Amino acid sequence: MLQGAEAGRKVLQGQNFELINFMADDQNGALAEVIWSGKLAVPIGDLQPGDEMKAHFACVFEFKDQKIFRQRNYDCFEPF
Repeated sequence: MLQGAEAGRKVLQGQNFELINFMADDQNGALAEVIWSGKLAVPIGDLQPGDEMKAHFACVFEFKDQKIFRQRNYDCFEPF
């Protein structure tokens, strides 16, 4: 995970996470709806440095001992 984060720093100039919706159950887990946007540092496909990518995420969190022990993300990137 740390290697992925480091690689992301080389690809992006910056990124933003906007929390749209959040539902939680203290016993079982939580669901978050998030819009992610990232400003590119390198070209990707038809996009150039400085262009923005955007994705919509649903994040499912499972808790154990009041801590997140599992997370699943379902993402949908906007066309670029």
